Amino acid sequence: MSFSGGRGQFLYITACWRQSERPKTTSVQIPKPLTSQIWIILALTWASFVPQIKHVWQTKDSRGISTAYLLFNLLCITEHVFFHSLDIAYLWDVSKFPSAPVSVSPLDWVNLAQVLGDWVLSNVLFALCLSYSPPTRPHRRLRTLLVLALYCFFLLFTLVPLILDLTTDVFCPPNHPHDCLLPERDVVPFLRGIHCYFLLPLTTVILPVLGIFKQVQRQRRQLQQGQRGRQQQQQQQEEEEPREQAMRIPPSHPPTPTTPTDLNGLLARSRLFQAAIFALSAILWIFRLPPGQQEREDDPPPPDAPLLPRPWLLVFLHWWMFMGYMTVDEAIFAIGQGVLGYLALRKAAEADGRSEGEEAERRPLLVAAEERSTYESAS
Repeated sequence: MSFSGGRGQFLYITACWRQSERPKTTSVQIPKPLTSQIWIILALTWASFVPQIKHVWQTKDSRGISTAYLLFNLLCITEHVFFHSLDIAYLWDVSKFPSAPVSVSPLDWVNLAQVLGDWVLSNVLFALCLSYSPPTRPHRRLRTLLVLALYCFFLLFTLVPLILDLTTDVFCPPNHPHDCLLPERDVVPFLRGIHCYFLLPLTTVILPVLGIFKQVQRQRRQLQQGQRGRQQQQQQQEEEEPREQAMRIPPSHPPTPTTPTDLNGLLARSRLFQAAIFALSAILWIFRLPPGQQEREDDPPPPDAPLLPRPWLLVFLHWWMFMGYMTVDEAIFAIGQGVLGYLALRKAAEADGRSEGEEAERRPLLVAAEERSTYESAS
């Protein structure tokens, strides 16, 4: 069968109208220097996930990373894959008609490749964090199963029906079971309408912002737990071994650390790097998905009477729903990663300052104990 994505009459016409506002030969005409920048950003966005995946893989520990933060970001990028794949399917089908005003350009494939790469790498990080999540609480395993169930349930309404629609005839009507026409398949366009008007604000704006707050709370809670653990360890050492005995008999081997690895501190700089990359990518999405103001050769001449300007809020909502959600979403992700990286670096600097202060306070006591020990041995 043909590679078909849009099936509802209204949404099919809407998609054709949306794409027909672009130039005839390619989807977007952009300068060659900007094209090279897009390829560089494409490679850097994929590379920005590698340090985080590497740290989780090496430490075998995901404490300090909120599961809700990972899940909400994964739902957002899954929504991107759904819309971009469906747009490519629309363009592919419309380009088969005679004198089609649109065609699938290399830039469309680059856009799809970026969101697919981000989705795959986000799934890898998500799976590693769930696998290496320590069962410190009784309900931890139940929470992991619940998170996986929510993600699988979301896939049933996004990528699963889309893949079935693109590869099989399962959505064709009974009276035309094979190679049916575009308007005869209504499942995927119906889902697209639900996603556009109901799920898009939730999965691409509300949940990512909520995930940032959940991750900030998780980092603060981990910092407080680490401070309490160090205090308890220090108190136990002071109670078990008197200071004078510890000064006279040095330990045969250094004590092993019992505090868990601060994964957020390890990921701080990689998060700042990822924030910078996604901020640049968000800016470039404005040029990769313009609001469709280019003129084509077959466009009718503009009317003599100027049209009344539309309210800016309606213009923004129209731009965001059809094209601008990628810019907004990646900007939100960049801000979140930047905030998380900054907080982790600041907490690490404060912890280093406290340790240096405690060492400076202990130094006179150690010198006095050493002098007393020397005096007792001499006498």
